[in-house]
Amino acid sequence: MEKSSIDRLEGFVQAIPAIIEQLGCEHIRVPRSEGKWSRLQILGHLCDSAIHNLIRFIDAQHTSGRYTVTSYNQDAWVSAQRYETASVEEVLALWESVNLSILRVVSSIPEESLSSSQVLLPDGEIRTLLWLVDDYVEHMNHHLRQILHVD
Repeated sequence: MEKSSIDRLEGFVQAIPAIIEQLGCEHIRVPRSEGKWSRLQILGHLCDSAIHNLIRFIDAQHTSGRYTVTSYNQDAWVSAQRYETASVEEVLALWESVNLSILRVVSSIPEESLSSSQVLLPDGEIRTLLWLVDDYVEHMNHHLRQILHVD
């Protein structure tokens, strides 16, 4: 596997906890604008994404034939998890823990499985497992930029 996505994910797991802790509880809980998630809720969304993708990364490499990616109701998950009432430390620990699991899983996927395992996306596109891993890391990067106000 190209190490770029794994390296990026490792870098996020190492750097983000300290950066999040510096944001301060007041700042991280304030919605970015009317009707938008707060930075803490975005981090919670990244936890939900990690949970779903961990399952996908495991199942896709062990499914004979094409693996079908199912979507999930992101707003319902953020609401049900009640991230707005959770402590920053709890959400951050969940994010870190699930992403460490993802690192263990994707680091051990054989090259052949990454390039040959096909995944069917909800929009009907067919991609590889490698694409799915890369997309996960890019999705995380997008939301981390929102949290850190880089966008």
